[in-house]
Amino acid sequence: MTTAERDLAEWDREIEADFQRAVAATKRTARLERGRRHVGVPLNFLIDVCQRTEGRTALVVALFVYRRTHVCRSRTVTLPDSELVELGVSPRQKRKALVKLEAAGLVRLEKVAPGRATKVTLTWKPN
Repeated sequence: MTTAERDLAEWDREIEADFQRAVAATKRTARLERGRRHVGVPLNFLIDVCQRTEGRTALVVALFVYRRTHVCRSRTVTLPDSELVELGVSPRQKRKALVKLEAAGLVRLEKVAPGRATKVTLTWKPN
């Protein structure tokens, strides 16, 4: 083996070692993130909703509002009854929960024409 071949082989080993270190670091980060809990909303939002409102329905509607604002990339959204019915929340329960959330200062409701979905604006600000 010539000196040039040895230098290339050493260079290959260095590149491979760097690659293996990078892969190990990426896997380590993924393992750390996998262990974290995910609730779909900031924990502070969940805490505020639980402290300021009563009942499961208000919590479910608040989580749904937050999710819709994130998915739609807008602070103002409408809440389809069909999706909430899948979660066990009737349109009547939804209206009651939205009133509770508005009283708690977490959302603002915008009245629209009869037969149209109420527009809900998320007013909660992270601390």
